[in-house]
Amino acid sequence: MKLPAMALVAALALSGCAPTTYSNLAMACSEHVGKPISERIAALGPPAAIVRLSPTQVGYKFVSTATIYLGGDVYYTVNYMRGADANRTPIYPVTGTCRGMFVVNAPSDAMPLTKRIIIEVRPL
Repeated sequence: MKLPAMALVAALALSGCAPTTYSNLAMACSEHVGKPISERIAALGPPAAIVRLSPTQVGYKFVSTATIYLGGDVYYTVNYMRGADANRTPIYPVTGTCRGMFVVNAPSDAMPLTKRIIIEVRPL
């Protein structure tokens, strides 16, 4: 009877150490430089806006969020009566936001999206 009560108290104590949900962490949008804009459109859907910046450059405005789950790492505790116990850290979601304008070279509107390579990412 005492073992479940102690396990409950230990679980509550460990859950108090778990961080709460993080939101709106800035993600690096610059990792997409050098890739075609068609990959971003396929992954994120249609852009929020398309802007002609100059006669040779077009900007695609995107706002996207992604959620990853952190935690779940194994750590060990030692109980000399029972031996070592494997435990896991709490798992919590982290939401990141990528918002920016992907600038591509497009001298004409007839140029296919697969040929438009991202040359710069500007923050919004």
